[in-house]
Amino acid sequence: KDAFTEVAVPLLADMPFVKSLSVTLGYRVTENSRSGSDDTYKATFDWTANDVLRFRAGYQHAVRSPNISELFSPQLNNFPTFTNQDPCNTTGTIAATYRNGANGAQVRALCAAQSAVAGGATYVQPAGQANGIVGGNPDLTPEIADSFTLGFVLNQPIESLPRSYLSVDYWSIELEEVIASVGASTIVQRCFNRDNANPTFDPNNSWCKLFERSQTNGGVERLKQLSQNQAFNNLSGADLAAGVGFDLGESAGALDFNLVATWIEKNETQTTAVDPVYNYVGTIGSGTGSSVPEWKLNLDTAYTRGPLKLQLSARYIDAMVNAATVTGGSPITNTGVPATWYYDLIGRYEITGNLTIRAGVNNLSDQQPRLYSPNVQANTDPSLYDVLGRRYYVGVDYRL
Repeated sequence: KDAFTEVAVPLLADMPFVKSLSVTLGYRVTENSRSGSDDTYKATFDWTANDVLRFRAGYQHAVRSPNISELFSPQLNNFPTFTNQDPCNTTGTIAATYRNGANGAQVRALCAAQSAVAGGATYVQPAGQANGIVGGNPDLTPEIADSFTLGFVLNQPIESLPRSYLSVDYWSIELEEVIASVGASTIVQRCFNRDNANPTFDPNNSWCKLFERSQTNGGVERLKQLSQNQAFNNLSGADLAAGVGFDLGESAGALDFNLVATWIEKNETQTTAVDPVYNYVGTIGSGTGSSVPEWKLNLDTAYTRGPLKLQLSARYIDAMVNAATVTGGSPITNTGVPATWYYDLIGRYEITGNLTIRAGVNNLSDQQPRLYSPNVQANTDPSLYDVLGRRYYVGVDYRL
């Protein structure tokens, strides 16, 4: 069940430096049988100083309820790789960190509390895989988002250029209680105080409750790799749009330039409260095939003369490092990718009021996709880079 209201309130108008001033307020309450009652609300501010200058700002609190798959997908057995990952091991490199490490006595006591076999002096994990469970989690709660925007618009700031404009908007989005899952080895090792997740080595710690141990061989069993409300994302940046147009004369046509750019200030992720914060700005790869260029822009140059229009579109993607680790702003990197430009040429000719022919070349310079090592998507990001190369097209538009 939902109930909502929204109200627009004009505050001032037709005053010096205030052509109009208004706020808009909105509120919604949502009730459902799983998460109970959730409130969302917003407030926006709009101040038009004159025909040239306008300011705008907004704040919004939103929620996203878990979907049916996240809640109710069947819980099935899986067998995640777990070779030499058990903190109770008495052999291998893992033993030096945990069982024979600085907190070895506490590790051994916790192993014994979970299983007498795992606490034994000769225990070796019985398999290279854990016995796990994946699927929906009916205990999930809604994700929470708070967003803020602030910007201004200049409309024809240059009086002699009637087609000039500039807008800049800063935005910030914080997501909490984000639904995410954690790997098998991370779950088990955090029970043993990895990332300072269980400093008292309490067998009832929340991480320890996510798995059991066999009382026969000491191995990890029923390890719950279910999604949890535990991640945090912080995104911020700015969008810019600018344009200017020139009339070249009655018979010479017109020339227009339009620019749209996005700058990413932060793209931070924290999987759980004990994880480090990773800022992915300026990185590609990061083990997932994702790419976050700091700058992206589109620049269109158009010439129009009567029924003819020619346009050259340029698209820029900033250089990025191939980040294996992005902690603390000092990534461990492999070979990254340089800055990339794409150019598209488009032509249109209006034969009659309802018949237009068009032709063009996409990726005029035949720029090949940038390659890196994410182990996915054939070593590139097809959502960002053009994987088809130069191509041509011709078309006809006819409107009835």
